[in-house]
Amino acid sequence: MDKSQDKSELRKLLKSRLAQMSEDEKSRQSAKIVEKIKRLDLPSGGICIYNSLASEVDTRDIIEYFLGKREVYLPVVDGDDILLVKVDKDSEYATAKWGILEPSGQRLSPEEVKPSITITPLLGADKDLNRLGKGKGFYDRYFERVDTLKIGLAFEEQIVEDVPCEDTDKPLDMLISASEVLTRNR
Repeated sequence: MDKSQDKSELRKLLKSRLAQMSEDEKSRQSAKIVEKIKRLDLPSGGICIYNSLASEVDTRDIIEYFLGKREVYLPVVDGDDILLVKVDKDSEYATAKWGILEPSGQRLSPEEVKPSITITPLLGADKDLNRLGKGKGFYDRYFERVDTLKIGLAFEEQIVEDVPCEDTDKPLDMLISASEVLTRNR
């Protein structure tokens, strides 16, 4: 089986695990992850963070936590790439492709913003900090364009033994779950 087949099978498994999680369990783990983030000594500078979907670690409290403390940017899909929009407590959002709430406002390239931290969505990850995305490559292309601390947030159910990797896949610098924070030397 080639790596793309391995990834496809792993994505099916992880989607099934996520579908079986209760909303209470997702909320419980999300709250623990938020508390871990608040205690981290993160580099100064702007932060890029995604608006979570129902199947992902809830990022609303994380976004709220960083507003007023540093510049906060949310990604918007632009063709095959990600652009960033600076947000504040008054930002307006509209549902975009895949049901993601995207902010309205000036779209900036990652190179213009140069966020020091990017909290990235994932479908799965392993303890070597290899990330499995949803297969569109948006974040791998984004990471080619900007030097940023790559942080993944994962439910325990999303951490697997091994994520198959290709040359274009960019590993995380940090993986935060309800039970631990794993880091890679940069």
